[in-house]
Amino acid sequence: MKRKSLLVLSMLLLGGSLLSACGGNNNASQEPGNTQASPEATATEGSTGNSYLASEKALNLDIFYFDNTGTVKMDAPVLKKAAELTNISLNNVASAGGEEKQAYNLMLASGTIPDIISYYTADLNTIGDQGALAPLNEAIDKYAPNFKKFLDENEDVKKAITTPDGNIYVVPFVADGTASTGWFIRQDWLDKLGLQEPKTVDEFYEVLKAFRDKDPNGNGKKDEVPYFQRDNVVGVFSLLPLWDAFHTFYIKDNKIVFGPYEDQFETGISNIAKWYSEGLIDKEIYTRAKAREALLGNNTAGATHDWFASTSNFNNSLKEQVPDINLIPFAPPASASGKVFEVGMRAKLSGYGWAISAQSKHLEEAMKYFDFWWTEEGRRLFNFGLEGDTYTLVDGKPIFTDDVLSQPAVNGYLVEKFGAQLPKMGAWQDFSYEEQWTNEIALKGVKAYQDGNFISADYTLPTLNFTEEEQKRIGELKGQIDTFFAEKTQKWVMGGEDVAANFAAYKEQLKKLGVEEYLGIYNEAYTRYLEMK
Repeated sequence: MKRKSLLVLSMLLLGGSLLSACGGNNNASQEPGNTQASPEATATEGSTGNSYLASEKALNLDIFYFDNTGTVKMDAPVLKKAAELTNISLNNVASAGGEEKQAYNLMLASGTIPDIISYYTADLNTIGDQGALAPLNEAIDKYAPNFKKFLDENEDVKKAITTPDGNIYVVPFVADGTASTGWFIRQDWLDKLGLQEPKTVDEFYEVLKAFRDKDPNGNGKKDEVPYFQRDNVVGVFSLLPLWDAFHTFYIKDNKIVFGPYEDQFETGISNIAKWYSEGLIDKEIYTRAKAREALLGNNTAGATHDWFASTSNFNNSLKEQVPDINLIPFAPPASASGKVFEVGMRAKLSGYGWAISAQSKHLEEAMKYFDFWWTEEGRRLFNFGLEGDTYTLVDGKPIFTDDVLSQPAVNGYLVEKFGAQLPKMGAWQDFSYEEQWTNEIALKGVKAYQDGNFISADYTLPTLNFTEEEQKRIGELKGQIDTFFAEKTQKWVMGGEDVAANFAAYKEQLKKLGVEEYLGIYNEAYTRYLEMK
């Protein structure tokens, strides 16, 4: 049945993909990605005394790793080094241009699946259930002691990658660290106005009013934008936690709830509408492009909620334009109920990983190759690159060279020049790599949020695995619910309709659109996750 299902899937994908190719801007004339490295050039055949060998003889495995930028090369220095150690080199069969989804569908429709596929975990699990991928449970036990050890010590990851049928098909990319986002405020403006850092939502409100009224940028104009957000979708919703509300799914009383369907959402969105009408929130928050660059750059922005590393960097990049700028992280203001918490948490799983084709004749070798990246040396190679070229060991710890740290985008440089930190591989990130190029302001904020135990895990759902039927139904429900929610809340915030007079009807419409069925599907998947051994 699985073979038949895969055949039908391939036929459907082929038809849909060809239609897309005819109608879209597909650069089909480009040559396939010429990113392979010959095993003779990169692997040491029959190496001895090497505990990382995945194959006794040099072996070249085909891989689907889509990269339309042309920066990812399978003969990059990091992958060459891995080939020397494991005897496995990779030949990328993915096209170099076009769209990722289309390339993936065409690969499936061809009926020939390469040894390894790097792609979205959810999609890989779907075709795994249909027989296209090799279940890895036994292979992990037999050939991957390092990855197995990681799973044994990280039960949440093991649950997240185990499908409803009990199989594991994907070795995922796993992030490191917990802190991601926090609250930021212009300390230079607070100092100029003689104000203290706000500790509660009411104090924050008073500070924003002072930013609006007391000309903290000193230009004689009432042009300050007290609160701004660069994300046009999240936008005003970033303020919801100040009233114990949220804009999407979160965990409450050991079950998943949908924030916009909860009663406290009325309080949150009502107050946001009030703040917007009073000029405390950027009037162009739904449309403004590059809000940080624009508003911090012209010295009109007062406070925001955003990522630590990138937001802190504006203190350096804008120093010539705004000499006194001092945008610093501060503790989350206590919410209306008195809780001090941060909703942003770095998700462990990025959504990418790699899997092994059921057609591959090299399951053992591929699994051993996967496992290499979970060894101490493999993890260091993935994160830091090559000793002597990108880092040196200092007291046993890899420290990036000055050349690496001087790059404007360290991560992009490592990917493009060395093949380190490839985001679609199944590997384990090391936060210490990021610490080295994150400025002191951001690191101080991260430490404060971690030491203060501000970061709540309730607002970052674990990775849930849905059945094929559940995925289909979610797709049918999500669009109509999201569209109604977005249109209605924007109307409320911009003053087009009173929240209190219309909230009951809003909830009733969500119910008609299937929000309770939507929640039921999520909670069934969450129950399976919790009960998984």
